[in-house]
Amino acid sequence: MATTMVDAKEQARKPEQRIRISPSAAIWLAVAGVLLLARVISAGFWDMAHLLNVTRQASSLAIATVGQTFVILTGGLDLSNGMVITLVDVVAATILDGKDDLLVPVIFLCLSIGVLVGLVNGLLVTKLKVPPLVGTLGMFGILKGIAYVYTGGSPKGYIPPSLTFVGSGFVGPIPTQVFFGVGFTILGIIVLRKTSFGRYLYAVGGNPTASRLSGVRTDRVITMAYVSSSLLAAIAGLVLAGYIGVGSLSLGDGYNLNSISAAVVGGTAFSGGVGTIVGSAGGSLFLALVISLLRFLGLPYSNQLMVQGAILALATYAHARAQR
Repeated sequence: MATTMVDAKEQARKPEQRIRISPSAAIWLAVAGVLLLARVISAGFWDMAHLLNVTRQASSLAIATVGQTFVILTGGLDLSNGMVITLVDVVAATILDGKDDLLVPVIFLCLSIGVLVGLVNGLLVTKLKVPPLVGTLGMFGILKGIAYVYTGGSPKGYIPPSLTFVGSGFVGPIPTQVFFGVGFTILGIIVLRKTSFGRYLYAVGGNPTASRLSGVRTDRVITMAYVSSSLLAAIAGLVLAGYIGVGSLSLGDGYNLNSISAAVVGGTAFSGGVGTIVGSAGGSLFLALVISLLRFLGLPYSNQLMVQGAILALATYAHARAQR
């Protein structure tokens, strides 16, 4: 009798195991669900120009989210990437002032800012043992102060036409931003799947002690994750600078939390060692669609923040329950 009851329980579990899908696949099903819901609410949401604009918004977020995913895979967080975006924008707009003459040196300078910020974040976490939340939040404040001092609280200058094309141009009917978003997403997938750095990210996040004992230079891997995150944030900043065309002290607002939300909703676990770029890209598109739908419905910004917070909380709960 006891054996029969055990067999019955095992048989009951099998259907549940068969229908289980990965988080990276689930988020793309959620994207399809949001699109269908939006179609029911308003046919205007499916206007091609509107959908292309949503994909444009998702693309810059996806670039930042790729770097954020690298960091979260190690068990960390990067709360400074939003201010990297802002600082890159005001630096580019001020120096270039609408001219292409210094475009290459300025791009190099902006990317160097990203690398430097990521290097400092990585050293704070690995060498000084500062918790990632505290270290990167402190860096956020430092960068915000630098941006305000540099601009005097009032950014000046304009983005030149060549960079404007990157942010707001079109190749045929497709926004240029989409090509950059897809390109860096593919690059992130290749890094995680095909390189030793990608394998080390999963190993360090899954079990840092075992990784260290196996010969992995965990501090170097973690530092490189933060450098990658800030560098990709700088790239996103240049793309977004081309989109708005001027310097702005609020351009990067929300990108730190939105990139975390996109990664987590896409299946990246806060505990580290679990996640995919495919899922993070889906999370970026999902958030862009949800935010656009809320605006389409005329909900105030405060309600949008509440919905985003609820989505992040539910995704975190789902990961925690799946791990248990």
